Amino acid sequence: MARFGALLAQPPKPVVFLLCAVPASLIGLDALRARLGADPIRAIQLRTGWWTLAFLLITLAVTPLRRFTHWNGIGRYRRMLGLFAFGYATLHLLTY
Repeated sequence: MARFGALLAQPPKPVVFLLCAVPASLIGLDALRARLGADPIRAIQLRTGWWTLAFLLITLAVTPLRRFTHWNGIGRYRRMLGLFAFGYATLHLLTY
């Protein structure tokens, strides 16, 4: 049982990677099912822009969260979160 608690306190990087990739996969799935509305490019722009801001804010919140909670393990994910923010920003600009 102690091992399960350790996994919740500090999940492996592939789990965080898959969680960060969920928004892009949902956008792709909606595009394949033609559920993006009358203007699909605009819908993709809005969604990727929103997720860019969300990941940017999450990435910037890592250091204050580490300092206030003394949870140093979250620092391992800062680079991955920043790269996902950059990836979503790139998708946003490519659709623009």
